[in-house]
Amino acid sequence: MNGELIIFLILAILAISCSVLVIVLQRIAHRVLCMAFTFFAVAGIYFLLRAEFIGIVQIMVYVGALSILFVFGMMMTDHKSVSFGPEKTQVHKMVSLVGVGALLVLMLNGIFTLDVPGGGELYIGTAEQIGIELYGNYVIAFQGAGILLLAALVGAIVLARKEAD
Repeated sequence: MNGELIIFLILAILAISCSVLVIVLQRIAHRVLCMAFTFFAVAGIYFLLRAEFIGIVQIMVYVGALSILFVFGMMMTDHKSVSFGPEKTQVHKMVSLVGVGALLVLMLNGIFTLDVPGGGELYIGTAEQIGIELYGNYVIAFQGAGILLLAALVGAIVLARKEAD
């Protein structure tokens, strides 16, 4: 095993375990903190893939903005009175644990038996290359995503104004 594989396994285990903790933990503040650690681990995986721009965007947008948004949402709402559904039975918990364990074994088997060619030229995704691809080959999809986000923003404003009236 080389150093990159060890760092990848550490980041992958951190991302998976923090993702599970987001579901399992009871306090919403702990969930937000685990979600931020999950986003950091995913950004680390992007850095391992030599996609530094996407890793930085992951940290700025998800870790920074989204985590702060959830913290403000916690402060503005009465989150202590929210329940997350009925308590699960022991049988349900055991079946879930066995299923997650089997999935983990299958994923680790796939990772360790993966034949990765080495020594090739690495793709380094710079901001310039991403911009050329985005505004060259994918300009229609980029404009479509912008229009979709604009429609979602207008819809959110309309819904918020109806609640205020």
